[in-house]
Amino acid sequence: MSDWHPQIVIIEKVEKHPDADALDICTVLGDYPVITKRDEYKIGDLAGYIPIDSIVPDTSLFYFLCPVNREQYEEDGEVKSRILGPKYEVGAVPEKYRRIKAKKIRGRYSQGMLVQRHEIFYADPYLKVEPGLSIVDHLGLKKWEEEEEDNIPNAKKSKGANAEKAPQGWAIPYYDIEGLRKYIACLGENEEIVLSEKVHGSNAAFCHDGERLWVKSRNFYKKMDEDDPWWDIAIRYNLTEKLAKHPFHVFFGELYGQVKGFRYDCEIVNGKMQSKIRFFDIWDVKNMRYLDYDPFVAMVKDVGLETMPELYRGVWLGKDAMYPYAEGMTTLGGKHIREGFVLRTVKERYEPRLDSRMQVKLVGEAYNLQK
Repeated sequence: MSDWHPQIVIIEKVEKHPDADALDICTVLGDYPVITKRDEYKIGDLAGYIPIDSIVPDTSLFYFLCPVNREQYEEDGEVKSRILGPKYEVGAVPEKYRRIKAKKIRGRYSQGMLVQRHEIFYADPYLKVEPGLSIVDHLGLKKWEEEEEDNIPNAKKSKGANAEKAPQGWAIPYYDIEGLRKYIACLGENEEIVLSEKVHGSNAAFCHDGERLWVKSRNFYKKMDEDDPWWDIAIRYNLTEKLAKHPFHVFFGELYGQVKGFRYDCEIVNGKMQSKIRFFDIWDVKNMRYLDYDPFVAMVKDVGLETMPELYRGVWLGKDAMYPYAEGMTTLGGKHIREGFVLRTVKERYEPRLDSRMQVKLVGEAYNLQK
């Protein structure tokens, strides 16, 4: 979610694609690679960056995304294929074909696309264009995303279904994490970090206030309902009793096993996939801070729950050594790839460039490519 910031960027690096004479690899926003035509950009140029999971408008600028009709024919005893033309006219291209996706082009990874700034601001040529300027409205972009409540088949489909009012006098923070590629320069030398597997599921938060348990999805506090997937987890894991031991501590976890293709270690019970949960953070409501990593792990274990799988603990060894931890099979028992990793410091600290705690995520290339 937080990686979606279509904006004006500076071309920070340009390399020739090693396996394609007509292509370059441009780097923007720290460490986002985008493959472009050869010599289309040079270092220092400004361009519009459209990240993956953007839906572009149905206009001539993006008509190249339209699929084509093909015809097979036989020639000299061989079956060949030829392009007959675009499958749809401009203005009639379905949205699913206008979604920007990660790609591998001649063996190199590309995450998003670049647009010349004159193609973005042709209607407003006198606008002051600077890095960071949003291009969402100028291009008519929108974000593609699965509704988190819809990740779980049993969830109520209408937004806010089963929601209740927030508690009085305190609140569960909204939880989101920025992308590592943009903030890779924030990592300090010799600073101890932990990489935990990023699991594909639905955000969940639970907090006992001394009187009752509060249950929340990413966006909604949930009324008590045993058929609600978040309350189902709370009941099956006996969270009311367990979290009463640590009142006013918000336990953040990922409810998983219900997303198609990402079963992990979940099993079918009574004909249905039974979801599970792993925890990844704890917010201390009274002191308004997240727990350091070791106290977080200790508190989770103290109540008989489990944390996310730990992939690595130590100092940052550079992207060539660290990025591969976002790839490969999940460590949670499933026969599928992992989504990526979350990086946090062992000791909590504020990072000015994030204007938040030092915590970032890296979604794996393999995961992005199969979306």
